[in-house]
Amino acid sequence: MFGYLRPEREELKIREYESYKSVYCGLCRHLGRDYGLPARMTLSYDCTVLAMLSIGLRQECPSVYRGRCRVNPAKKCLFADCEGESFRLAGAVSVIMTYYKLRDTIEDSGILKKIGAGLLRVLMKRGYKKAARAYPELDKDVNTMMQRQWEVERADSGVDEAADPTARLLAGLCRRLAGENPDQQRLLESFGYYLGRWVYIMDAADDLEKDIRHGNFNPFRRNWQEDSRETMLYCNNVLNMTVSQLILAYDLLKLHAYQEILDNLVHYGLSWQQKYCLFDRKKDKKERKRQKKRQDYYSYLSRGDQR
Repeated sequence: MFGYLRPEREELKIREYESYKSVYCGLCRHLGRDYGLPARMTLSYDCTVLAMLSIGLRQECPSVYRGRCRVNPAKKCLFADCEGESFRLAGAVSVIMTYYKLRDTIEDSGILKKIGAGLLRVLMKRGYKKAARAYPELDKDVNTMMQRQWEVERADSGVDEAADPTARLLAGLCRRLAGENPDQQRLLESFGYYLGRWVYIMDAADDLEKDIRHGNFNPFRRNWQEDSRETMLYCNNVLNMTVSQLILAYDLLKLHAYQEILDNLVHYGLSWQQKYCLFDRKKDKKERKRQKKRQDYYSYLSRGDQR
């Protein structure tokens, strides 16, 4: 997963933010308990959203308790937990997706990244096998998605074709959450499709300049202009059209938990991620450089005064 699915923190109430963190920490604990310590490294915001969506649709009732963080024992956290399927499914998605992503990194990256990804893949292998045994259909779907992704990238496809494998994977995954309700199945399939499409396009737009420098595939390369802001505006327009379709399906869903947090994610978080990744991140980097220069200058003056 890519890590772009986050609610807009400033728009969350304190209790909503604490509830969101409890699901994040609860998923981390489930990953460690179900798949071992290395699986905790696969924890992502995306799978946290998947866990909340699953709980909200399946009407599971999570309990929340306070405990010490396994990664940082000096810190106490709130942990959400439930007896249903939601955390187990989100954990399996996290482990399986990461395992296949590491395989892709080994095949397409330089020597140093290959070595690092290979070591991580060895550590992840036991957890991956356990997740694949528990969810063989999910493992098959992810494998098919990665193969189709490889094919469309080798064919130098456009945005729609390149985003389709990820979109279809999330469409099928979200459809599973509806149970036997055909109306919910259709809505969730549409929601998952456009959510997966948004995630892929967001990642492609965010990595565009890096992919051009390294000669990697990117569906937006043919739209590149010397004025990078014009290119980012085009990417932003494509993302906005995807979000508009995503919202149409989401607003018809019936959620029984975490609706305020998921509403925030869909209506504020996605657009905030677009604004930050496509336009504001460079400004932040430039501002940090200016601040560092000022600090270096003033420290130089202070050393001069001491002399």
